[in-house]
Amino acid sequence: MLSSSRCLLLLRLLGWSAWAALALSLPAAAVDLKPSFPTTEDYTTGAGVAMTRTVEGDAAAGRNSIATFVAKKSTDSTLVYLQADSQGRLITVGITGFGADFSFGDVTTSGTTVVAVNRTAYTEPASVAAFSIKSASAADAAAGTGARTVLVTYYDNTAAALDSETVTLNGTTCVNSVTTLARFFEKASVVTAGSGLANAGLLTLYTGTGCSTVAGTIAVGDNQTFWAHHYVAAAKTANITGISVNHNGTTVGSGAVFVIKSKPIGVTNAVETQSGDFHRLYGQSSTSARVYASPIKVVGPARVQVYAAPENSGTTTVYRASIDFFEP
Repeated sequence: MLSSSRCLLLLRLLGWSAWAALALSLPAAAVDLKPSFPTTEDYTTGAGVAMTRTVEGDAAAGRNSIATFVAKKSTDSTLVYLQADSQGRLITVGITGFGADFSFGDVTTSGTTVVAVNRTAYTEPASVAAFSIKSASAADAAAGTGARTVLVTYYDNTAAALDSETVTLNGTTCVNSVTTLARFFEKASVVTAGSGLANAGLLTLYTGTGCSTVAGTIAVGDNQTFWAHHYVAAAKTANITGISVNHNGTTVGSGAVFVIKSKPIGVTNAVETQSGDFHRLYGQSSTSARVYASPIKVVGPARVQVYAAPENSGTTTVYRASIDFFEP
């Protein structure tokens, strides 16, 4: 009986036209050899197996080797094609449902002191309480031409889950919240407004009732706080995947060094520490972005804050920053 290697040698000597006749005289095992079919190796046995044609919707079971880019559905065993664009690049879709978000803010300064990248100052309350809010303009009211309602987003003392409350403004009169469990303010933003489409006056957010202790503000016409900070919920881990910074400086030396810091919350005498590396923006630069291949991880409950250290004093400059993160 001829071996497979001798069959191939004989085939080359006799020519391809003799293949059919030769196949008739070979045992069944030798006839199964298909030299015109590409083969691959079964990784479990090392045996050669033929590549088979794959059709979208086929069951994965029973297939040997896949010669195209396909994936198996998680819900069943059928195969689906992976899509590519005109350049042959794999088309992907962002995964949702795990708290992907970003935080952004800016700060205006003419000094070299390290500053939080917050457009308006934010003071974290020392204890859980109600909150209150009022405007410096009578136009910010339920029937006014300015801001009418404001959404305040916050965590309670445990930082277990993000909560929010919408408050209807009453001009320069203080309005108290319904909740008494607010402590860590993530942000505040105007939801509805009159014909002016923005808050006519400075909106001030206070800790407690009666508008006495300031927690933060929304500048005139801004409609929202621009605080480059983020609170990480308890039992969550923030994965910071990137930072983007820029400024409006036009002279050499107007750059800054940006850093990300974090601080545990609910921990007595906890300190704030630097969580990422130094990200420098040069003078006369536009925007500089950094993507972290290995995300910066901050375990909650904690507060994340972006800081800027300006490198030039005497010139008023606006420094801006934003961070991208997700919390599975």
